[in-house]
Amino acid sequence: MSMLATAKRIIGNENGFVLGASILMSAILLLAGVLALWTSNTEMHIVRNEGDLTLEFYNAEGGVIDALEKYDAKLPDGTDDPMTWLTNTFLLAGETAANRTVTSKNAANESLARVEVRCIENSGTPVAGLSAAANNLPRQRHIGSPPEGSGYSLKYFEVRRYGITATSATGNTQVQVGAYKVFNKF
Repeated sequence: MSMLATAKRIIGNENGFVLGASILMSAILLLAGVLALWTSNTEMHIVRNEGDLTLEFYNAEGGVIDALEKYDAKLPDGTDDPMTWLTNTFLLAGETAANRTVTSKNAANESLARVEVRCIENSGTPVAGLSAAANNLPRQRHIGSPPEGSGYSLKYFEVRRYGITATSATGNTQVQVGAYKVFNKF
């Protein structure tokens, strides 16, 4: 047998090629399947985290809404609602000391958010027991004139400004708003 005939026989021999090709294709398909599972698992974690963060934001926002709606709420027996923060004690404490921390809860009595309320005032004096966010409010006068176009007379009414900071139960999300309450001038 000549060398040329041996080379043709070796090159033309396809015995075992199908087995090798099928093992290679199986390996490629297995790798693609593992990568698809890994990607879908990662995507599921991302979606779950986004859902958790959205729920936390809504819980913190709900705490702010509770504080705005129930600032002086009473229970049917005449006692203060647990969310009430604008009490006589709060109003008499003074601008740099007035604060109240309440817990916003759902119908199942589960804590949704920690709500901190304090006066907005010029000095920026921190109030003990409040978070850094609640103590870091924009500085402005606590007592001032009603906003233009509010319908309240500058002669007979004044507003008092408050900062409301709500932190979700997990502590990962905070929502902060400024609010004012209109009072008769004394």
